[in-house]
Amino acid sequence: MYNTPYCRLNHLKEKNAILCQWKQFCKGNDYRDPLKYAVKEIEKHQINTWITDTTHGFESTEADTKWLLEEFVPSMINSSIKKVVFIIADDSPLMGEIKGQEVALSAYFEVVLVEHLSWF
Repeated sequence: MYNTPYCRLNHLKEKNAILCQWKQFCKGNDYRDPLKYAVKEIEKHQINTWITDTTHGFESTEADTKWLLEEFVPSMINSSIKKVVFIIADDSPLMGEIKGQEVALSAYFEVVLVEHLSWF
């Protein structure tokens, strides 16, 4: 579906989901472009589940976090997405950040944290 050195997006048709797998640290358009592409695919296919694999995730830059909150999240709220799944290990250094996102996103979506995609 979409693949760069930084991110891979796959449409998991059987789950009516988009899987976003971060590969390495990125910022600016390298971070934002996959998410913009995903929004178009969500609209096109009426996808209802967003899955982020944080296995190789990273802490976003302040500018990208601001963009995420001001542009990406509102577009998701106004989309067909109903469920957000984070693939994250219990000992991940990103757990604090993801737990914060879980709290914020729970106002709009069902949010689930799993250790492996097979758990979803």
